[in-house]
Amino acid sequence: MFEFGRELRRIMGQGGRYEPDVSLYELMNLELLITQGRGLDIEGGRVSTRSRFEPYLESALVWREYARRTGDTLALRKATTAAEAAGKASKTLSEAASAALVQAEICLLGYDLFETVELLTSAETLVATGRSAVEADAHLMAAYTLAEGRLAARLAVRQGVGEDLEPALLAMAHIDRAIERFDGLVRQTKAAKDKIHAADARLERADLLMLVGLDRHDSRLMSAVIRDLSALRARLDPDYEPVTFVRVTQRLALAHVWAGQIDGEPRMISEGLSLLTPSEEVVVYEHAPLDWVAQTHFRALGLQALSELVSEDALAEQALNAFDLALSKSLAKPLAIRAHIVNNRAACLARRAELKGDLLSLDDAEAAFKAELRQIKPGEDPVGWAILQTNLGRLYVARGDITGFMLDRAEAAYALEAAHEIFVEHGLKSLAQTALENLSRVRAENEHE
Repeated sequence: MFEFGRELRRIMGQGGRYEPDVSLYELMNLELLITQGRGLDIEGGRVSTRSRFEPYLESALVWREYARRTGDTLALRKATTAAEAAGKASKTLSEAASAALVQAEICLLGYDLFETVELLTSAETLVATGRSAVEADAHLMAAYTLAEGRLAARLAVRQGVGEDLEPALLAMAHIDRAIERFDGLVRQTKAAKDKIHAADARLERADLLMLVGLDRHDSRLMSAVIRDLSALRARLDPDYEPVTFVRVTQRLALAHVWAGQIDGEPRMISEGLSLLTPSEEVVVYEHAPLDWVAQTHFRALGLQALSELVSEDALAEQALNAFDLALSKSLAKPLAIRAHIVNNRAACLARRAELKGDLLSLDDAEAAFKAELRQIKPGEDPVGWAILQTNLGRLYVARGDITGFMLDRAEAAYALEAAHEIFVEHGLKSLAQTALENLSRVRAENEHE
């Protein structure tokens, strides 16, 4: 069915330029994506293939989608290889620009999955290389504008969105222009792929707005996200756009949770939790594993936020169960989402222990952090190591708050000083500030001795 659809669009496509229909991938399970990717690789490698650019370009997109859903490093490499092959097989400036764009998008995905900073530099080079050839192509112009916005947004977050708003505003300007251009294409073509691209652009804007709002404790930005994503969700059909529908629903729910946290409104958090707990799953784990894990993780965060707001320990227990459920799935250790879940679970244990004055829970959290630290090599993942050290230092501070004295001051100071140096070195201002605040508390304890 999908092969036929691809060929039909190729024959009856727009103005001769080949552009794969990414909306078809929404309905493909993982097995179909693998079959499609392998078939395209074979087609691209045949001597008899008239144009190798087309199968290689679509192969890159298929393997990229598989990698995005699973975090599979082999699929990411396959996507990169296919995109590079498409670039070599390109015969026009437009084709070369399309291949460069897909390579840049793969680099951005790799950064999102594994937080490998070097990939941002590669993406920046690829976007700059292909950007000059897209002035006459409306679809490529919109796609490149979005890629520029995505790249700028990630660079802004690395610098700390709360410290200096200029990088975030620059990223937002690119994303807004991309939304405007994709919306225009949707009105003009009514094409499903343009609808998906427009939705992706709005998700990028929502992510950035929520990060700024969370950093600045501004619920008005969360409200803006809620309005935008509610309207977008109403325009999506979960039967034909299930993956995008789920991603939009997740961000919408998270905006509710964070707005509730900022304003102290349990009702708002409960609305977010209801979105994350549908009566029937739109996308099952086997169709999109990382999306399923993300939804479970977000539900855990919502339950934790609600438990702290209403002082209900049973909700904290449910949050821990949700964290455990997310971690029960097979997640590669280098994946950023796995580190975030481990950290948030331990932070939930620590916060629960603080509220209850429960040293046993703190011991459990400490054991979880140290177990994770044993799996990370500082030289290979310095930022991940520093985040764990920061959380470990926070546990020692929490133990001091409960007992009235801190037996682990030396360990806490070491962990927080090392983490602070790494965050400063990598330009992560918000994380550096968090580590410094906890370090100041440890030093204050030493001065009182």
